[in-house]
Amino acid sequence: MYYKGTTGYYVGTEQHARRAPFLILVQSKDRPLGPDNFRALVRKVAMGQVGNFMMGRARVSGKTIVLSGSYGGDGLPVTVSEEIYQKAIPVPRELYDKWNKGEGWNSAGAEAGDMAEWAKKTFN
Repeated sequence: MYYKGTTGYYVGTEQHARRAPFLILVQSKDRPLGPDNFRALVRKVAMGQVGNFMMGRARVSGKTIVLSGSYGGDGLPVTVSEEIYQKAIPVPRELYDKWNKGEGWNSAGAEAGDMAEWAKKTFN
């Protein structure tokens, strides 16, 4: 999720977003799902339309993460290696609870404003 202003543009009929700070939610593939396996990191990401989806890439510790839509996983956390997971910052439990009840349905939900404010304070 872009939490700072970014500008979009079109190439033909396809939408693109310029490179800007993007909040990526991650979970470790080696840990059980839940609030204790829910972290965030920020990377500058440019998104481009691929079919019906906005897709982009982020680099973390020399590895590439493929991103799609809100938070990188179409509203869900991106499953990553433990190495990448350790680079991320734990998301506060109250934000996890808001995200879990946000009803984003493949996008950011009611928690989006709070997530953006937290990201601005945490990653700047």
